[in-house]
Amino acid sequence: MNYSTAGAVNIRLFTMNKFSTATLSAALPVIFLSSYSASVNAADAVKLASEGGLELSITANRRPLSIDKTLASVSVITREAIEKSNAHDVLDLLQLQRGISLSRNGGSGSSTSVFIRGAESDQALVLLDGVRISSATTGAFNWAKMPLDQVERIEIVRGPRAALYGSDAIGGVIEISTRKNTSPYVNFRVGKYATKGLSAGFSDGDGKQHVSANISLEKSDSFSATNDKAGQFTYDPDKDGYEKNSVSLSFSSQLSERSKAGVQLFHSTNNVAYDKGKSNTELETISANLQSDLSSRWTQKLTLSQTNDDVLSQSSYGESPYKTRRKTFDWQNTLSLSANTTAIIGAAYRQDRGQSKDFDKKVNNKALYANINNKRGALNLDLSLRYDKHSKSGNKTTGQLAAGYNLSPRTTLFASAGTAFKAPNINELYYPGFGGRYAGNPDLKPEKSRTFEVGLKTQLSDNQRIEASLFHTKVKDLISYTGDNNQAINNEKVTLKGLEIGYVANFGKLDLSLDASLLRTKNNTTGERLRRRPDSKVTLDLGYAISEKTRFGLDASLVGSRDDMNFSAFPAERVKLAKYSVLNLSASHQIAKHASLGLRVENLSNKDYELAYGYNTPKRGAYLTLKIQ
Repeated sequence: MNYSTAGAVNIRLFTMNKFSTATLSAALPVIFLSSYSASVNAADAVKLASEGGLELSITANRRPLSIDKTLASVSVITREAIEKSNAHDVLDLLQLQRGISLSRNGGSGSSTSVFIRGAESDQALVLLDGVRISSATTGAFNWAKMPLDQVERIEIVRGPRAALYGSDAIGGVIEISTRKNTSPYVNFRVGKYATKGLSAGFSDGDGKQHVSANISLEKSDSFSATNDKAGQFTYDPDKDGYEKNSVSLSFSSQLSERSKAGVQLFHSTNNVAYDKGKSNTELETISANLQSDLSSRWTQKLTLSQTNDDVLSQSSYGESPYKTRRKTFDWQNTLSLSANTTAIIGAAYRQDRGQSKDFDKKVNNKALYANINNKRGALNLDLSLRYDKHSKSGNKTTGQLAAGYNLSPRTTLFASAGTAFKAPNINELYYPGFGGRYAGNPDLKPEKSRTFEVGLKTQLSDNQRIEASLFHTKVKDLISYTGDNNQAINNEKVTLKGLEIGYVANFGKLDLSLDASLLRTKNNTTGERLRRRPDSKVTLDLGYAISEKTRFGLDASLVGSRDDMNFSAFPAERVKLAKYSVLNLSASHQIAKHASLGLRVENLSNKDYELAYGYNTPKRGAYLTLKIQ
């Protein structure tokens, strides 16, 4: 790995257009004067979870709640769980979560789609430290840009959250929190496909000010992304390697007893080869936030951010450069109206700009949102409303009503109904297409959904809990390229329904997690099920501590069949991807006071399986990590 090049990760602070660092600097005095809210960040959530016994959700309700108190299906992946898994990819952990399925066009770094409850990949809102990071042009997030070594926690909220977050949150929300409060560490990793990596980080503070920095570098020769089923115009039996580099920085300051401020930066560069082409991507996001308690009952939160997302794809068809710029503003007020009632009132603004050699377009969105939660005895009621005004696709009001009833001190029954939408992205609106074919459409309407859910959460004992959810979602005005000359139009309706069950237990030295998902998807326009989404999935995650220094782990996935398309045929034909199972093993051993070795063996049985038709998946491989902390 060229660490001299990788170490000089280009943190451009910042050529971020008009709303750059200069703008943030100018805005800071104004924000300080506006005095901003004491919210709970991811580090606080970890601390409070350790005090309360259960993980905290900070995304589902835009305020901290124990996951057993949220009226939604929520999972949290902590840093402790990440360390125990010895995984080196965010997707290794996401695919173990109920309600989530994925497809990937090759190895780590390749194009990946993450589906929550069968919804499209661009119908899942992805946040990084509270800032949306999905592409403004494609609408989806490039998961190769998020190294696991940079992650402190991942929160997954299944089900619509548009009434709190706006566009995209039809299937759910995934929020990633970067590492901030950590002792100094250095990790070295080597493994199959000539994979090697280095990550390091530190944090320091005096109680009033805190700074942290993390860097991650990884390189791999990988394997051929495609096989001969992809067809002669795509297949190329070479190694499609990648190089991924990233850095995150954060600074916070306690301005007074009642207010604090912070700035966060994340930057990543990715160079990925795919058969008959390569892609160079760069993602950088910077956010400033200030917070204060205006009174014992009223807090505010103000966040200002900008995200740059650049892609340069090179193939036999030539170069395709894309640049997106996103500016966001969010102002949240949290009010404790009484001992039983909490309200949230906020306003948000977002401007997206997409640029390529064929177009340069902007869209913006203004929003007002509100939430009120009331608890009376065993009954818990939660209502959210949001009004969005989109510059191209018009106005949209979304709402969500949830109710929970405590059948006992350990068991809660909950039900919810919610609407959501996804505004058309810049490509869907303005892309000129190829000679007029597959072009965008500025007259597109937003995709709209309605979801009903009923669920049960129960603490079986002090060390066991179970959760089950049954949901039904209908999406209409789905955007597809089926108009004249395959232009983008609103013409499809889909139905998504399913059952999810999760069981978590701790028996002393043994940790156990078992998840099961049943999913039925249907395109009501064609009568076919949606591509690359399995009808069933069962995952198991086991960990056993042999001693204080040694631990073994096992995770397994059994995934049902899926439909896909064979695009090498003319016309393209529908094919079936066979069900598959994958078993991974992990082990860790503390070899010194501040050093440990971690081993992960992936695809232990060396199974051949497909996540996408014509694309390869990793063979059996071992990865060894030296951790110094």
